[in-house]
Amino acid sequence: MAAPIRVLVVEDDPSARFLLAAALEDMPGADLCGTAADGLEGLELVERLRPDVVLLDLIMPGLDGLGFLRALAHRDRPAVVVTSQACGQEVVRCALRLGASYYLVKPLNFQNLSALLDSLCLRPLAGRAQALLEAMGAQGRGLPAAAQAAAVLARERDALLKQAYAATIAAQGSSYAAVEKNIRHMVEKLHRARSPEYLALLGGAAERRPSNLEFLRALARALEAGERP
Repeated sequence: MAAPIRVLVVEDDPSARFLLAAALEDMPGADLCGTAADGLEGLELVERLRPDVVLLDLIMPGLDGLGFLRALAHRDRPAVVVTSQACGQEVVRCALRLGASYYLVKPLNFQNLSALLDSLCLRPLAGRAQALLEAMGAQGRGLPAAAQAAAVLARERDALLKQAYAATIAAQGSSYAAVEKNIRHMVEKLHRARSPEYLALLGGAAERRPSNLEFLRALARALEAGERP
């Protein structure tokens, strides 16, 4: 099972804070690790609790949401989802420019929040997977599909390939067979080239070309270890 996504709520309105906390406590795969009533308290909790995602209001006393984002600029930062009633284009652009990962206008649709949180936590893993693949010489449509699939498998060890391919199928308007073929074609090229990075990933000479599942699970293990093969 994947580790739960640790979420910190930074919101000055007690009723909004209560609703967010209640929604997260009932949300599969999410863990409410803390709440803060202003930006300063939020920064302290980011340092202490190391959340995966921050749900951030913008208009708060003391240090507001934009100030919070500025203060995070030089830190090991979590993903930040702004949740605000402010919907002006300039405010949205400013928040995204300062590093917000996503901007949601209140009132929130809690049914979509779970998928958004999961997507945000997969992005760093998929980015690392893509960097590993590029170091091996991977190219083509199989590259982003394999990176996304490996990220899913790193977060959920028991996931099936149909689950690992689901986001790529939806994004490309493709099919399971097409994604499987693109990744297999990429793996075949990597196997023929046998770069040192590819061989290290598979732990040896790799005489036989691995199946897609074998290759993606090896890539997922490298992501879990946090090491470059």
